[in-house]
Amino acid sequence: MGSLIKIMLALLAVLVSVANAQDTSEAAQAKKYQECLASVAQDSKNALNEARKWYIEGGGVAAQHCEGMALFEQERFSEAAQLFETIVGKLQRNESVNDFASNNKKNLTIQLNYLAGLAWHSAKEYDKAYNDLTASINGLEENSPLSYEILIERGLVLASSENYKGAIEDYQRALDINSEKVDAFLLRAEAFRKLNEHPKARLDLNMALSIEPNNPDVLFESGVNYRMQHHDEKALVEWKKLIAKYPDSYWQKLAEDNIRLIGK
Repeated sequence: MGSLIKIMLALLAVLVSVANAQDTSEAAQAKKYQECLASVAQDSKNALNEARKWYIEGGGVAAQHCEGMALFEQERFSEAAQLFETIVGKLQRNESVNDFASNNKKNLTIQLNYLAGLAWHSAKEYDKAYNDLTASINGLEENSPLSYEILIERGLVLASSENYKGAIEDYQRALDINSEKVDAFLLRAEAFRKLNEHPKARLDLNMALSIEPNNPDVLFESGVNYRMQHHDEKALVEWKKLIAKYPDSYWQKLAEDNIRLIGK
C-alpha cells in the first residue's frame, strides 16, 4: 500500500501545482486533500476518522477518497472499492463536488476507477476489478504514461482469473508504451509458463535480465524456466546467483528449497 500512496501523491502533486496557479481556495482544498492522503500510511485509523469528520464538514468527494484509501490500508477491500465507485458516480453527477474536484474531474475519475480496480482485485472480485480498470484505461489519452501501470494491473487481474492469454495481451500493450521496465517482461514470462510456452517465456526473461541482471524475481523465474525446459545446470546457476546476491533472505530460502528439488 505504501507504493500506492506514493503513486497517488505523485499524481496529486501535479493537480496541486495546477490548483496553485488557478485559485487560492482551490489550492487550499488540494493541500488538505494531499495531507489527508499522506496521513493514511502513518495512521490509517486516525486518517479514517479525520476523513469522515472532514466529509461531515463539507469535504465532499475528496474526503471520501481519503476515507477509501484508509479502508484499503486496513485491508477492508470491498468497502474501499464500493466507496471509490460511489465517488466516481458523484463526480459524474456533480454531487458533493468542490471546486478542486470539479476542475480535476477527469483525472480523479481515472484515479478512482484504478483504485476501485485494485481494491476489487485484492478482494478477489476479478470481474469487477477488470471492469473498473478498463474504465480507467478508457479515460486516458492514447499512450498515456499512466496506461503502463493500469495495463499491468489489469493483466494481473486476468492472470488471477487464469485468463493468461488476455493477460499477455495487456502486458504487450504495456510494453508498447514502455519497454524499458522489467515488470511487463517478467509477468508475461510467468503467463507464458502457465501456458507451457517456455521458449517464449525465455525470451522475455532474457530481456528482463538485460534490464535488471540482479532482479530477484527475474533470477528466480529464470531458474524456474530453465528447470521447466530440463536445463537443471542452468537453473542451478541462476538460483546460486540469487543466494549470493540476497543472502539471509526470503530469496535464499526459496532458491535453496528449489535447488533441493533438482534430481528428485
